Amino acid sequence: MINKKSLILLVFTSILFLSFASADLSVSKEDKGSIVIAELNNPAIFEFTINNSDSPDSFEIYSLLSVSMSPKGTFALLSGSNKLEVKAYPSEEIREKVEGFYNFEYQIKSMSSSYIFKDTLRVKIVPLKNILEIKPVPLQQNSPEEIITVRNTENAHLYDLKIHFDSVFFESDGVVSLEPYESKNITVSVNLDKTKKLLAGPYVVTADVQYNDAKTRLNGILKYLEKEGTSVMTEHEGFIVRKTIITKTNEGNVETRAKVEVKRDIITRLVTINSLEPTRTERKGLFVYYTWERELKPTESIIVSTTTNYTFPFILAILVVFVALLAKIYSNTALVVTKRVSFVKTKGGEFALKVRLCARAKEHVDKIQLIDSLPGLTKLYEKFGNKPDRIDGARRLFWNLGSLNAGEERVLSYIIYSKMSVTGRFELPAATAVFQKDGKNMEVWSNRTFFVAETARGDAY
Repeated sequence: MINKKSLILLVFTSILFLSFASADLSVSKEDKGSIVIAELNNPAIFEFTINNSDSPDSFEIYSLLSVSMSPKGTFALLSGSNKLEVKAYPSEEIREKVEGFYNFEYQIKSMSSSYIFKDTLRVKIVPLKNILEIKPVPLQQNSPEEIITVRNTENAHLYDLKIHFDSVFFESDGVVSLEPYESKNITVSVNLDKTKKLLAGPYVVTADVQYNDAKTRLNGILKYLEKEGTSVMTEHEGFIVRKTIITKTNEGNVETRAKVEVKRDIITRLVTINSLEPTRTERKGLFVYYTWERELKPTESIIVSTTTNYTFPFILAILVVFVALLAKIYSNTALVVTKRVSFVKTKGGEFALKVRLCARAKEHVDKIQLIDSLPGLTKLYEKFGNKPDRIDGARRLFWNLGSLNAGEERVLSYIIYSKMSVTGRFELPAATAVFQKDGKNMEVWSNRTFFVAETARGDAY
């Protein structure tokens, strides 16, 4: 016979056992749309199949991370298999930081015991611009309508997308809903008055998309076909070395003869290299026309690359501009100073040079002071030429010329010598003139001059 103490212990043990074993869950998950749009608070959706191997109970699903779970509050699970739609809402912080797959732990907790089931879910966070793409079909000449394919590239449910299409051919608004990985065609009307003036080739189509509070812009390339079904694409690369690539492709379903023509003037043709030998070359006036022709089967292309090297013309243009600037600066100078030098043969065999300075006024100028410098190791021969008004400690020579009228000039000359022999090139510094014009102080410099000692000849002084 069981005593009272043993009975109480048995009951307590049974209750404790039931509290830990009152639930036993297994979960399988089916992805019903696990894409979360980064700009929106849309949920990732899953269908849970939950097998409850114990008695019916109430449960709660949640995540300890920054992810909200639905259903909110408690829900009942019967014994056996239960279907449950579960939604996961990653927080804005997660959506801003993560792009791509994001794994997190969720928990299902029994409300009548301490049982907790733990598992992980994986969602994919993608910006709206990476979920959609547009692809216009090639447009035939004089076609009144254009078809644009809008494709959902992810496992996401997109309802009531508002799209505004814009191009040189049309402008249109539309609304479309897309299931995961679904594509739909949208037909828009073409403005035929505009297309008559457009050349065949690729054109950009933009699509401004709004989905709830998220907005993005998509771009697609529309190929405007020639009448026989040939598309033209022209690409340009570089600036100084300019490369042009012309691609003609037969987009039709019959053979067609494609022709590529390039025009160059008589100068640029000299610095142009073609990737293919032209079928024919014609010269008309100042221009040369290169023509390539080929029969193209469907999907075949002819690619012509021309490279024009503008380096030499560019340098020539810079030199022309530089000379023009120098000429302009020279023409705007009120006083021009030139410096010349010649060799002087002396009786004592010293090295000597005759320096000639010329100051010519293009306009009336006042208070002219001409300044020159003695090169190192040389001295001034004071018995010849125009004696300076003063010589400072830096071996600079100063002449005060007063005023000059327009067209008037003043020429000074002097001799420098050295006891040391000189061979090779001997360069003299530029002279300087300071003066006043219309009450303003101005300054100009002469040219730099030199001579080569081996070839110098002159008179004896």
